[in-house]
Amino acid sequence: MIITIYMLIMALNLIIEGIINDCIFRERYNDKWIDYKTKIIRNIEEIDFQKKIENYKPCDKYLYVSRQRMIDILYKNIILNNKIFEEIFCNGYYPKIGYDITGNDIWGLVEICTNILTDKQKLR
Repeated sequence: MIITIYMLIMALNLIIEGIINDCIFRERYNDKWIDYKTKIIRNIEEIDFQKKIENYKPCDKYLYVSRQRMIDILYKNIILNNKIFEEIFCNGYYPKIGYDITGNDIWGLVEICTNILTDKQKLR
């Protein structure tokens, strides 16, 4: 019984992670930071886990995908837009020349999205 519940939670975890990845991946060809940021936020706000995941039940005490895991997923996917960011060092991505984007801009977007996703996983 315990193993079955654990497996169900792990399956939900992976499904939710895939949904988050898709919300950002859809915008990978956008080369304007403001549009990119706005569309990612809109995509995440439009997520309805109840419609996307069969038999989804909002979590009560613990999130299916932890805040730290969401932060990792969001950050790594946001900087993979090669229209805006380029890899300078091994796994070190920075805004391309001509973009006035700071680390605070990126982390601000990550924080907004993390807060939205946290609320979407919890009971309403």
